[in-house]
Amino acid sequence: MPKAYRKIAEAKCAELGARLTPARLAAYTELVASSRPISAYELIARLEAKENRKIAPLTVYRHLDFLMQVGLVHKLESKQTYLACDHPEHAHESQYLLCAECGRAEELESKQLAKLLDKLTVEQGFVAVNSVVEVTGLCGECKQLDK
Repeated sequence: MPKAYRKIAEAKCAELGARLTPARLAAYTELVASSRPISAYELIARLEAKENRKIAPLTVYRHLDFLMQVGLVHKLESKQTYLACDHPEHAHESQYLLCAECGRAEELESKQLAKLLDKLTVEQGFVAVNSVVEVTGLCGECKQLDK
């Protein structure tokens, strides 16, 4: 894991008064190292292979819940997968471009889109608890290969 991610994770947890345990850090490290979003069960398999022991799914789900609560990890609802946040140093709504071919996810950060969604929900009398925008298509590399 790049030291910058670890330092940001430690600082963010300290700021929130949350405990970044070695097990939580191990889960976060695997997500940072992954080139694409992964499911909880893929994460379990990776952790079990590294630690050479069985890990209960509930334990990993708790780690993922913690990492999402502190803003280090996002969940892609459409795929039920998880990935490390590209901008963990500040809170923001998730917006992703998802490649249907290679599985990569590109995190965007558009304040204009977030404001528009806020405006639209208020106009409808709706109170949003969580907002994840996912756009599925082909990334630049896969688009070139598709030709």
